[in-house]
Amino acid sequence: MKRMYLWLSMCLLGVLSMTAQQLAFPGAEGFGRYAVGGRHGSLYHVTNLNDSGAGSFRDAVSSPNRIIVFDVSGVINLQSALVMKSNLTILGQTAPGEGVQIYGDRISCSGANNVIIRYLRMRMGIGGTSGADALGISNGRDMIFDHLSVLWGRDENFSVSWDKKGTEPTNITIQNSIIGQGLQTHSCGGLIQTNGGVTQYRNLFIENKTRNPKVKGLHQFVNNVLYNWGNGGAYIMGDTEASSWADIRNNYFVKGPWDGATAPFTRGTPTFTYYGDGNYYDSNVNGVLDGSQIGHPYSGSTQVKDWANWDNHTRPQAHAEIKGLMSAQDALAWIIDSVGPCLPVRDQVDQYLIDELKSYGKKGTTDGITTERDLPHKGTGALYGGYKPQDSDGDAMPDAWETANGLNPNDASDAMQIAANGYANIENYSFSIVSAYPYVKSPSSLSASEITKVSMLLKWTDNASDETSFVLEQSSDNKSFTQIATLDANVNSYRVEGLTPETKYYFRVRALNGEILSVYSNVLSVATIGDPEMPKVSVNPTPEHQGTHGASSTLKMTWENKTNAYGGKLYYSVFIGTNPDSLTQVARNLSTTAFTYTKTLSVGKVYYWRVDAKNDLGETAGEIWNFEAVPGGQLFYSDFGSKPAAWAAAYGSIGDNTNIINAANTTKTVAGMTFGSGSDAIRVVAMSAANVSASLDADYGPYSEADAGASPRCVQFVTTKSGGYMQLPEVQGPCRIVLYLGNPDKSTKTVNLKQIIDGTESQAAALTMASAKKTFKFEYVYTGSKKITFKIDANAKKFNINDVLLEAYVPDISEVPIEIAATPAADDYSYADGSMAITFNQDIKYNGGIKLNATQFEQVSASASGKTLTINYNSLAPNTDYVLDLGEIIDFNATKTFKGEFAFRTCDFPPTKLEGETHYGKAATAMPLDFVPFTTVAPYTTVGGLVQEAQNDYPHWVQASGTISANSAVMTNTKDKLMAYFDQPAQSISIKADFSGSNVAFKVQETRNADVAPYWRTIRQFSAQDFPIDMQLPLDAEARFIKITAPTLSGSVTVSRLQISNEPVTALSENMLAAMRVYSPVMNCLRVEVAQANTVLRVYNLLGELCHQSQVDAVSEVALPSGLYIVRLQNDAQDLTQKIMVK
Repeated sequence: MKRMYLWLSMCLLGVLSMTAQQLAFPGAEGFGRYAVGGRHGSLYHVTNLNDSGAGSFRDAVSSPNRIIVFDVSGVINLQSALVMKSNLTILGQTAPGEGVQIYGDRISCSGANNVIIRYLRMRMGIGGTSGADALGISNGRDMIFDHLSVLWGRDENFSVSWDKKGTEPTNITIQNSIIGQGLQTHSCGGLIQTNGGVTQYRNLFIENKTRNPKVKGLHQFVNNVLYNWGNGGAYIMGDTEASSWADIRNNYFVKGPWDGATAPFTRGTPTFTYYGDGNYYDSNVNGVLDGSQIGHPYSGSTQVKDWANWDNHTRPQAHAEIKGLMSAQDALAWIIDSVGPCLPVRDQVDQYLIDELKSYGKKGTTDGITTERDLPHKGTGALYGGYKPQDSDGDAMPDAWETANGLNPNDASDAMQIAANGYANIENYSFSIVSAYPYVKSPSSLSASEITKVSMLLKWTDNASDETSFVLEQSSDNKSFTQIATLDANVNSYRVEGLTPETKYYFRVRALNGEILSVYSNVLSVATIGDPEMPKVSVNPTPEHQGTHGASSTLKMTWENKTNAYGGKLYYSVFIGTNPDSLTQVARNLSTTAFTYTKTLSVGKVYYWRVDAKNDLGETAGEIWNFEAVPGGQLFYSDFGSKPAAWAAAYGSIGDNTNIINAANTTKTVAGMTFGSGSDAIRVVAMSAANVSASLDADYGPYSEADAGASPRCVQFVTTKSGGYMQLPEVQGPCRIVLYLGNPDKSTKTVNLKQIIDGTESQAAALTMASAKKTFKFEYVYTGSKKITFKIDANAKKFNINDVLLEAYVPDISEVPIEIAATPAADDYSYADGSMAITFNQDIKYNGGIKLNATQFEQVSASASGKTLTINYNSLAPNTDYVLDLGEIIDFNATKTFKGEFAFRTCDFPPTKLEGETHYGKAATAMPLDFVPFTTVAPYTTVGGLVQEAQNDYPHWVQASGTISANSAVMTNTKDKLMAYFDQPAQSISIKADFSGSNVAFKVQETRNADVAPYWRTIRQFSAQDFPIDMQLPLDAEARFIKITAPTLSGSVTVSRLQISNEPVTALSENMLAAMRVYSPVMNCLRVEVAQANTVLRVYNLLGELCHQSQVDAVSEVALPSGLYIVRLQNDAQDLTQKIMVK
């Protein structure tokens, strides 16, 4: 169908008159046809192809109430999942050139309402999140998706399936779109599972093994075409006893080459009721469209024969009338011509699929695809750029269109004004776009050959068929270009003359069609040649002349030589020794300017070295440089770009973000670094582009001046599930590790640095990144003399690692006594879980013994690094005076000791929530608050009379990724949480929970105001050995919010009781038992924590022999050989006996 660009006049717009219910756009059909989108919001321009930041598509959809237009064309490579907000209209047809493709990871509309997306390519690909849909909706309402290309999902391509959270998906339309090529081994079109109503109208399902779609609930499937599905099923009718109601009319099923393809309809059940008519099946794979109508019933389902009597089958709501209903044959012809994002143009990727369909059985895969990169278009294909028409006020409506329609081309505010027909002016403009803005395909692959001292031959690929000429431009600085030639159409080469010898030049070329310009080609950087010359003396040595080099580091010697290449290839000889008059040759005929010297250097000696260079004209002796070998030195370094060499070989030149691992229970070792996962699938990617800035004000800039220095490239832990790690090579202590970490969003992140010594893994330090999209520098010193392996535990966080450096540690030796040099500022003593640092006047070692005058369930631990003692703590109480006994601290050489205390007072809870603040008015008015049934959305009366509308909201907040039933909620993700908000003092919280898995940190928390720093106070933190939990815990009288969360979770926590009460903790409840904690934190150590003083501790072996007896007032540690023991704790209120394994 020939398309043209049409300037609509206001009289034509009047035809689009406003009705009682406004259509999302002319031609909108089905359940979602009345979506409003961003019509009453603001206009946002996508101005670049970046993954994030101002002007990016991610930034565009990150806030609600917007109409989004495009000022650029090309591929937007997603670095992570993208989530849509509510009240958005996305107008892909406004892009110049050949439009936009969103590629690389999943897109979610879950939790959104009122979304309109048109003319957009949304393609996930093999590099996306494992087990994720390309596009999905798990809750939300009133959405319409029109003219999309949704491809290469790693689970489903496009699913609408309720997750039992929030609003059941309601009033959704997917129309005029391509849903295809789901990747093996899970190649699926999509799950449509909701009673809220989904219309799929005039779509192409192509080359999905199964679920084209799989349906349960209220469904409308009209005028669709299915081609080359697999042996898993085309339209799957429920496969369940749940009720379904489907309108299935005038669809065409065309069998392709896929081996063992099923019948068009499968897995029907009597509870799946449908009205079906006009559906055709062409099964003979003969290259001709000659199908026949499909008979009833469809796969054992229940046919509704009379549309008028459909409501006798109790549909949740009536199916929408399809105004544009076609015959199956006409729908197939329309789809061949117009399905998918045909505006601005249909791209190579979609045309490839249409060509398969047009073969009517002859073309297509026989078993699906596993990666889009193996296809002829290599995945993304080529998208050519272009320019938009004159738009003086920048409101995305061209001046000519505004003038023709009575608008002011110098008034940007009129874009969002509502016209007489009920649409915003920018929407009316978008309806007028019926073809691409005029553009010319740009030349590509600009290259140079036949290079002389004064000339060279430039060549390029001519991609256009309609150009009238080419313009070639030249620059000496890649900034200011000058036109040097205008060339005729179809010319693809030009000889540049009059150049200067041995000079670098930059060239670019563009095509013209009359006054229409293409975008530029790639910029070519190339230098002219010069006369042959003898080798020059090498310069810029590393180690630098008269410098130092750590004796522990490998000696990598580098240099530069600026001799031109015209005297033949350069070769180098290297000489080194401790006597400048008698150097030993250690390398000859090197072709690179680097050499690694493997012999051990002697500390304190000065080494001399020289590099001689030779070519066809002769040899030149180098200057003699020197350096001193000093203690210390680099043991290992990676910048995740060019170093180490093995990393550079594997990932240094990648063009796209590349998975290192993306599975469960897997490891991969690259350049001595091992990336691994546990029971959950973890995705770790090598990033292809820079993710750092030198500016303190920019995204990924240093958080402070002290954090500067990160390298551009990085690896990213993408998956926010437990079990991901990176383990470094083993090195000899004492040593220092320096890490540059990046926070890709604005939430606080803590990852854990682990150390493995003699096969035992322990915590070295918690590395906390502030709530800023910045890079952070961390250092940790191991002062021991044993070999050590460091391991970075991702702790279920998404973050970047830009640099990792291991170097030998040389301490500062001091003769003065050990003293505290600095402590945190007084206002830094928060009750929130965290850490504090005490700085000493010299390097120290920590030998254990730190204690806190605990009042309930407080926990503290400490570690030393250089001059710093880091104290980690949790479960501190607000407004409380604490005294830390710092334990035993010694200097590096163990000749001096320090024993001391540090007193501090924690801050108060934040102030009470006031009217107008977030969530005000949602507090429950009465006690007790019982979370059973967990599935109830609004069980409590609130202060403001507000009715809770979603499960993930106050006052009965249940957010769990596992099953939520009436009697329990299963937490499987670190983002899961249960929260309550109440308006009167409470005294206790009762909890019953069990854990299944390998690792968990389970927190019960409280606060007076959950939206003001320092936010949450932990009442108690539980680990795996504390489960099952069945207890009461006391609440602070000032608390008004409680939260249960699992910030570390490998497995699942099932919460079956959560009750907040204004009754006190029962005197002899399980809570009293919980107040006694017995465990083995490290080898040969039994630790006992009690809440009641004067508790008697007795430890017996399995023969009943008493091994230890003492009185415990708070915390006690007992040294015991490894083995199984019986521990008895006894005081006035209780008598507890349990078995414990000492490590």
